[in-house]
Amino acid sequence: MVYRIGVDTLGSESPSRLIVQGVLEFARTNSACEILCIGRTHDLAPVRSNGLAVIECEKAINQHDSLVEILRSESSSSLHVGLNLLAEREIDAFVSTGNTAALMALGRHTLPMLPGWIRPAIIKRFESKKSPFWILDLGANIARKRNLLLQFAYLGTAYAKSMHLTSKPRVAVLNIGAEAHKGPVVLRRVAVELSRQRHFDFVGFIEADLLFDGIADVVVTDGFSGNIMLKSLEGAAKITHHYIREALDKAALSNHELAESIARNVNSRLNSQSYNGASLIGLDGVVIKSHGHADNVGIEAALKLARDEVQAAIPKRLKMHFQELAGTTLT
Repeated sequence: MVYRIGVDTLGSESPSRLIVQGVLEFARTNSACEILCIGRTHDLAPVRSNGLAVIECEKAINQHDSLVEILRSESSSSLHVGLNLLAEREIDAFVSTGNTAALMALGRHTLPMLPGWIRPAIIKRFESKKSPFWILDLGANIARKRNLLLQFAYLGTAYAKSMHLTSKPRVAVLNIGAEAHKGPVVLRRVAVELSRQRHFDFVGFIEADLLFDGIADVVVTDGFSGNIMLKSLEGAAKITHHYIREALDKAALSNHELAESIARNVNSRLNSQSYNGASLIGLDGVVIKSHGHADNVGIEAALKLARDEVQAAIPKRLKMHFQELAGTTLT
């Protein structure tokens, strides 16, 4: 079976050549995927010369456009084009490095929502000491509302089940302490409600420094806190990379084969580009948000995530699992 993936090459904070390079590297090792690049003619010459499909588009939504401007604009931007192709089933997945708010707003406008779902959420996979886990929301919704947090728990559980992680995921809520009396009232109320359900194993609150200890399979938070946490993790990974290189240089081990091998292995695991890409779930379609500063490695990682979600039929499975879990409408 051939999977068709559309890639928005505009609106990024990285040079288009890096996006094109990532696309070509992915295409070389994924013959079962057809890539369709949306962007400017002169940027996509290497894509066309390698036999990949191209849709010429000159208009980009940049990182600083307001939502009002975006929603009022004519439907000729690369984001509009890609989402319309996905809605019309001309492609199976859409990957964009563009404006997150624009992607969510236009996604809601263009694609149907899952039945009973209020707003899309951004979910991303991480690796703990023991197993993978997912965190949502990472920036699609900055409001901390009870009904949203409850639905994040259900949607995150549905996603984890769809990815065949476990039949009964462990769910935690990100908070400033693990004790039941800690944190904002809204989080304490959400925790009480989640503890009463039977569809997943609610393990309570989790603090940010314990995220990678393997305590939970799904971690729920609002988009404001989640995005700050994500950027903090990226910054911590960068400074750790710097300290490793600095330590090797000071110890005169830069040319030591074993030391360099260990450093490369650790730095590779810390490189945020190698696990770039997060899913905008809740929409009836596979939409992958790539980091705005993604390089060729990051674009390739985002495309792999799109491929994996199409192969796993994530929208279809999410519908099934979410309906099973949500049984009654959450309000």
